[in-house]
Amino acid sequence: MARKYVDTNVFVYWLCGHPTLGEKAKKWIEKIEKEGNYITSTLTLYETIVIIAGLANKNLKDREFVKTIINSLLSLKGLKIEPIIKDDFKKAIELMNLGLDLEDSLHLAVALRKNTKEIISNDSDFDKTNIKRVF
Repeated sequence: MARKYVDTNVFVYWLCGHPTLGEKAKKWIEKIEKEGNYITSTLTLYETIVIIAGLANKNLKDREFVKTIINSLLSLKGLKIEPIIKDDFKKAIELMNLGLDLEDSLHLAVALRKNTKEIISNDSDFDKTNIKRVF
């Protein structure tokens, strides 16, 4: 099975129980747990915490809040967390030419480095890339 990259929004929708996209995100989480061979980056961990903190009016100094989010993501069997390396930043700057912002370019750089064939995201900006977007 081809490796798949999971974008931040999947985790945010799942953990927040998004009213329209939460169920779809939950199904992806179940696939991750069951099938394996999914990756994301360390950037995803950080983005997920920051976004949910903003939505929930939480402070990033709240250790228990941060711990809960981190543990939820790290406990997913079948999900590997890839570090962002120096070359990913160099690649991301090139990928910004596709019209992506820095964060999306970093996600794409990691996905390309790890030879993923699909990115799971509802962010249509990834449609500008050569990786198939599914959601």
